[in-house]
Amino acid sequence: MRLGTVIGRVTMTLQEPAYKGGRLLLVQPLARADLTALSGKKLVAPQPPKLAKVNTLIAYDQLGADIGHIVGFTEGAEAAAPFTADAPVDAYIACIVDQIDYNPPKQN
Repeated sequence: MRLGTVIGRVTMTLQEPAYKGGRLLLVQPLARADLTALSGKKLVAPQPPKLAKVNTLIAYDQLGADIGHIVGFTEGAEAAAPFTADAPVDAYIACIVDQIDYNPPKQN
């Protein structure tokens, strides 16, 4: 699982039947510097998204995450695990993060 910030929504004119009950969101993965900046802070209100130089991905969400929320997402075969039938999904939002405690080891 990786962490990312929701930076937008995907609007479809026709919905894939497997997506019923959820929606697609744009998620930007967090970098190590982002984890350090957010460490120890309670993430009660959504933070305004900052664009970074990493690839943005589209993730399926059933939890109700909104723009600015920090979310945990899985990719690949694990992303399709919550579906009972075949689903065209590459990333799945598994949690909305309330707080990050990141303490990297000191490097010499």
